[in-house]
Amino acid sequence: MDASALPRCATDPEGVIAEAVVAVEPAMPSELIRSVVRTTFPRGTQRRKLAELLQGDLSWLTQGRSESPTIVERLIRALREQGAVHVQQPRCGACGQARRLVGVLPGSASRICNTCEGRRRHEANPCAVCGRPEFMTRDRDGRPRCRAHPPDDGADPIEGLCRVIQQICPNLSEKTVTEAVRAVEPVTARQRKPLWALEDRPDLLTGHGAHGPAKVLHLIAALRERGAVNLVAPACPYSGREVPLPRTHDGLRCCAECRSAARAEPCAWCGRDRPVMGRTHDGLPLCHACRQHNPVVHQVCAQCGERRYIQARKDGRPLCHRCHQYPTATCSDCGEQRPCLHISTDAPLCVPCTRKRRPRAICVGCQRDNQVSYRTADGEPLCSSCGATHRPCAQCGRTLRIHGIAPNGDELCPTCWRHHPARKQPCSECGTVTRLHHYGLCPDCAARARLRDVLSVQGRMRPGIEPVFNALVRQPGTSLLYWLNRCPARLTVLRTLAAGSGPVTHDTLDNLRPAKVVDNLRMHLVAGGTLPARDEQLAALERWLAARTAQVRDPESRRVLQAYVTWHLLRRLRRFSRRRPVSQAQAHGVRAYVTQVVRLLNWLHTQDVALSTCTQGLLDAWLDDYPARGPRVHGFLVWTSRNGHTRQLAVELPTPTFTGQLIAQDTRWQLVNRLIHDEQIPVPDKAAGLLALLFAQDVSRVVALTTEHVEVTRSAVLLRLGQVPAQMPPPLDDFIRTNAPRAGDGHGHGRGALAAPGPLSRPAPQPQPARPSSPSARRPAAYGPQHCPRRAGFRAARGHGQPAARCSPEHRRLLEAHRWAGQRLRRRGSQPSLNHHSLSRSHQ
Repeated sequence: MDASALPRCATDPEGVIAEAVVAVEPAMPSELIRSVVRTTFPRGTQRRKLAELLQGDLSWLTQGRSESPTIVERLIRALREQGAVHVQQPRCGACGQARRLVGVLPGSASRICNTCEGRRRHEANPCAVCGRPEFMTRDRDGRPRCRAHPPDDGADPIEGLCRVIQQICPNLSEKTVTEAVRAVEPVTARQRKPLWALEDRPDLLTGHGAHGPAKVLHLIAALRERGAVNLVAPACPYSGREVPLPRTHDGLRCCAECRSAARAEPCAWCGRDRPVMGRTHDGLPLCHACRQHNPVVHQVCAQCGERRYIQARKDGRPLCHRCHQYPTATCSDCGEQRPCLHISTDAPLCVPCTRKRRPRAICVGCQRDNQVSYRTADGEPLCSSCGATHRPCAQCGRTLRIHGIAPNGDELCPTCWRHHPARKQPCSECGTVTRLHHYGLCPDCAARARLRDVLSVQGRMRPGIEPVFNALVRQPGTSLLYWLNRCPARLTVLRTLAAGSGPVTHDTLDNLRPAKVVDNLRMHLVAGGTLPARDEQLAALERWLAARTAQVRDPESRRVLQAYVTWHLLRRLRRFSRRRPVSQAQAHGVRAYVTQVVRLLNWLHTQDVALSTCTQGLLDAWLDDYPARGPRVHGFLVWTSRNGHTRQLAVELPTPTFTGQLIAQDTRWQLVNRLIHDEQIPVPDKAAGLLALLFAQDVSRVVALTTEHVEVTRSAVLLRLGQVPAQMPPPLDDFIRTNAPRAGDGHGHGRGALAAPGPLSRPAPQPQPARPSSPSARRPAAYGPQHCPRRAGFRAARGHGQPAARCSPEHRRLLEAHRWAGQRLRRRGSQPSLNHHSLSRSHQ
């Protein structure tokens, strides 16, 4: 039902009541009247009924009619307490006095005051013994009695209760029973009802208490607290559960769930048999789920301003389910600081953990073990997919699960609801109209608030952690929320940084664990400019080497190994890292060498032999079991003998065998010709293949090229393959010029210049800058023979320099004339500047 089709007294009862009161009391402000209405009538049904009365007739406030309903009298009393003077309090229909009205005059709609109601009650209930109109109480048979003739001749009911209870529990003293009875019911006249019930049925104390009054159940609980052992608290007669029985059904005490199930009716909207939790404006029953979509109970949210179902109130302000946030506490299950339920108990639970605690069973629909979300009419479990009601979508007409309800009441499937304009709402913080994430916030604002909460200690974020916040908040909100909530270890690392002191540096992150989470965070901080870029492979290798060398047992051997690592291995790697980052293969090789050296030194220690006294026989004995260790300790032994730490020791090295595939000159020119003229080959593959065939570049180096290596001008294309940029000959320059603009078109800075652009696998956080990610690196070599596995052998097979691009006889002679280019490439690691026109002039 659309809210616009309802009368105003149903959608805005407070406004209708305020306007009616202002018409009678012009001096009272509207906000004060609204506050009085909300305080006096907390339930929406009372406000709607009162608004309907005042909208039809304002005389209820001014004429003081005795037939005024109770809600009108309560409103007038509350207004007069706030200073109202024109409203008139209803008068008694019998005496005409302006008093509190408590009863109804028989035979009419007029209400009467307490005094007149007492007089009427005495006259209508004369004493069954003397006939005097002095009604006081009733006897066992329900007949009225006066004060002079009490029931049971005025006997004390506590004595009778003690007699009945001590027959079942002889260990209880009369004093204990008396204390329990008076704690349950202090009024003497009301103590007779449980006494009469126990005298008629003593078994109420031994498990059949559901057949008696509620005071018997309270008396059983009070006696059990005081040590009674023979008394049995009754179970629910319908469900059999041992729970409190606060309700009544068919004359028996029952639990609240059974009472709700007994009141079940077919819902007017979904058609399911559910307990009635609300009604439409026309009085039709609604279940709990449909009641939340009933526009009659919707109110304007104080935070987002939208008219929605009110989830809770904070400081008197109504909040919808999007804006309401549960109090934050430490979840007793996952240990995270999150909005939790049961906040007042010792075991608060966050919302995700609460959902995980739902019972699991075999679904009768799909026969899978899943969480129970629904149940059949017979009580059989159903999962969320099988139990959800499927109805026709109002927009596409397909019978699917209803995912949302439009403002006009149309039920929409998930697809239609995702694209419906009502799905997008303005953010309560920034005002952006988008799909809200939670609590009335868009994903960006929600991610910012979530990250600030994680990085804050006692609500404040220290200055040293603000650069981390600025670096992470640059990512899209949806991706940042996914990144934060996906791994709990990330939150632990961030909270550890927030609780620390000083700025966040690489050394700070090196001391945190787990390593994968820290490395991922370091990547984002480097990309955001918070931390300077460094060679991560080299840094990780340095930390590993320090820990590995400490495992050498002999102090003198440990000192020699530390010198070898520092002045030989690390010095070479640091010199290499000035030109390019250390690769993972290089770091893995160093780890393999040092691991075997540590094993050799520890083996010598077990043999009580110092490194300086190691002989060739001992070395051969260590290598007998694992001959493959020899090449990995060869470099260490050469270095120690050269520096005087050991004698000359020989290690047998395996004879290198070349297994690579050699490419003949004619075959290579056929491949070049195909790369130039075959239109089916993508342009990035053409450029990569020509660089491999003509410029002796490995595929791993080609896919690592970025836009920083390319310099495009109107007359030439320069590609920095080494220290000196090389000018690309045609048509290779056209291929690179075609790919160079696409490499920096916004698909990600630092991607391979020869890679076809495409989106990243996940939108955020973005990878580290200058880290190539190229489909060409994963594309098989489908256009010719596989490359040789050894770089030296491969370059020896085709390292004849840099030919011109056209495979004509003239260009082949140019290739022979410039054979020195390949040799210079191997010596200096750079490319000579090659100009096609200069080559032509030299050939002439």
